[in-house]
Amino acid sequence: MVEGAEQVAAAQGDRTSSTPLRAGIAMRVLASIVLFSSLVTLVSTLVQLYFDFRREVEGIHARFRDIELSTVPSLGGSLWQFDSDQLYLVLDGIMRLPDIRMAEVREIVAGGRKPLVVTLGQPQVQSVLAAEMPLTRMTMNGPQVIGVLRVEATLTGVYGRLLETAEVILVSQAIKTFLVSAFILFIFHRLVTRHLMAMADYLRQHDVRAAPPLLTLDRPKREHPDELDQLVRSINDMSGDLYAANRELAGANEALERDIALRQTFEEQLYRQAHYDELTGLANRLLTRDRLEQAIANSRRNRVPSALLFIDLDHFKNVNDTLGHEAGDALLCEAAQRLRSSIRQGDTLARMGGDEFLVILPCIASNVAAREVAERVVRAFSSPFSINGHDHFATASIGIALYPTDGADGPELMRNADLALYRAKEQGRSRYEFYTAEINERVQRRLSLENRLRGAAQRGEFLLHYQPVVATDTGTPVAFEALLRWRQPDGSLILPGQFIAVAEEIGLIGEIGDWVIDTAAREAASILTVPGCAPRIAVNVSPRQLRVPCFREAVTRALAASGLPPERLELEITEGVIMDEAPEIANTLSALCGLGVRLSIDDFGTGYSSLSYLLRYPFHTLKIDRSFIVDAGSSEAAARLVETIILLARGLKLETIAEGVETEEQCQFLKANGCDLLQGYLVGRPVPIEEAAAFLRGRQWSDPELALIGS
Repeated sequence: MVEGAEQVAAAQGDRTSSTPLRAGIAMRVLASIVLFSSLVTLVSTLVQLYFDFRREVEGIHARFRDIELSTVPSLGGSLWQFDSDQLYLVLDGIMRLPDIRMAEVREIVAGGRKPLVVTLGQPQVQSVLAAEMPLTRMTMNGPQVIGVLRVEATLTGVYGRLLETAEVILVSQAIKTFLVSAFILFIFHRLVTRHLMAMADYLRQHDVRAAPPLLTLDRPKREHPDELDQLVRSINDMSGDLYAANRELAGANEALERDIALRQTFEEQLYRQAHYDELTGLANRLLTRDRLEQAIANSRRNRVPSALLFIDLDHFKNVNDTLGHEAGDALLCEAAQRLRSSIRQGDTLARMGGDEFLVILPCIASNVAAREVAERVVRAFSSPFSINGHDHFATASIGIALYPTDGADGPELMRNADLALYRAKEQGRSRYEFYTAEINERVQRRLSLENRLRGAAQRGEFLLHYQPVVATDTGTPVAFEALLRWRQPDGSLILPGQFIAVAEEIGLIGEIGDWVIDTAAREAASILTVPGCAPRIAVNVSPRQLRVPCFREAVTRALAASGLPPERLELEITEGVIMDEAPEIANTLSALCGLGVRLSIDDFGTGYSSLSYLLRYPFHTLKIDRSFIVDAGSSEAAARLVETIILLARGLKLETIAEGVETEEQCQFLKANGCDLLQGYLVGRPVPIEEAAAFLRGRQWSDPELALIGS
């Protein structure tokens, strides 16, 4: 900091030393003296010229009076006598006077006679003083005017004489001012300015880092110090003080520079932590909001669109859960690198948290630019990630929103890009989708469904329909599958396929699943029980229910409250849940088996079938998916597959249920191949509990064709 100040001072000194003399104090004093002297000379000259002018004009008027007194009487007599020669003679005498340029005698006549006019000289147009004097003669009645004498004098001569006077005054005063100014300049330089320049040279050469020499002036020593001596003493004192202060400042400056450097480092760290993601080095939410507002402002000013890409990594959770957070972090860093190589220079790439990324494309020509970036991103994620020496796939789904068509501000753009991302995931992932009004409508319907779904169980809107499962050989009811229905305000019913996935996403599946098990157990124990026939109740279980540690307790409470024997409750579980091999699912299934609850594999053959899980858990039933049953009548391969599944189940001592049986041909085929149980519209449709009980009691079917939404 001190060195910087010294450099500034040196630069200022160099500029001062190069200043020409005309900018010095002596020249300014000289200019002031000359200006003041010239001003005084000018004013005094003007005053003198004014009085001279007044005197000249007064002289002309005095000559007019002399003419009137001396020549008018004689001119009057000559005019009365018509003596032209005498008139010319008198007028010639008047013209010889100074500054007179015209004299004229004009007769005044009363009749039509031409008057006598005698004129010498020319009438003057400008700078004229004129006087008219009456010419008279004495009569018995007194003086009679017989003519007029007009005399004109010019001021041109007056002006010329004044100009000569002014020139003499100005020249003399200029010579006087020059001599006096030169003398004053010499004295001032000798006594003041040369010493001031010596002081300036001393100060320019002064180095605060070294002990300064004493400043002395080249002049005799005075007994009594004057102003320059006091100034020299002050400069010497100041130089010593500056040297001492500089030594103190240098030490303090070093400490201050260390503190500033440390503070700058902390500030940079704080800024980076506040605006950038620590793991990937990308912009975070805070910086992204600012960049997005800038992009919107630029688009508004330039009247061009901007694009917002919301990116989510598909199946990232699988890598994070199976390989650990370190592997997940490594994948995120590699994903950030691939995204950097996919965007344009000037675009903003940000990590919003987890596996969500965001790209801002400011001022694009059209949505084609956004499409090109999205396609590059999808291609960049098509190749596997190498994590810990193994390849793992994590594709990218992208939602795109454009300003201003898809949103007027940052939050609205982000919300709509997120909706487009959700649509891309719905359409199969590893793709991009632009935001559309249809997506918004779907979301609004989804939000409406979520709002109505919350509290539906407490409002009593859920009910169960039951579809019978009968023995293939006898047609005896063996079980009923409890199927959930959601009653709407208009009385219509919605099937589970339209709201169960939503319930799982918003965390309501546990509440709804508990209600289904409680209701099915209670109605089975109280209604679906007749003497000599106690069919089982099959309930579908969501994968998320099995991951909840308290699911076993919920089943135990339902059995205890209803009094239903555990062996009458059958839980249907999909293959995908079992193949997950999550520890909590394995523990829950083992606990349910310990209670005596039956386990059924639902939709067998549609997942990742393996004999290992069939041996790991004590399953009782294997349900053949309806797609195989439908194709068995037209495809020999499907028929052989059904036969193989039945043989496999028989070998493992598992009961087989064929679901989706709708024709007599399908029934005969299954019966011929030894399938144990049948379920489908041929046997019976899902019906309310009362009709299911009537079917069980008297094998009576009241109305199988129920109006179900989505049936």
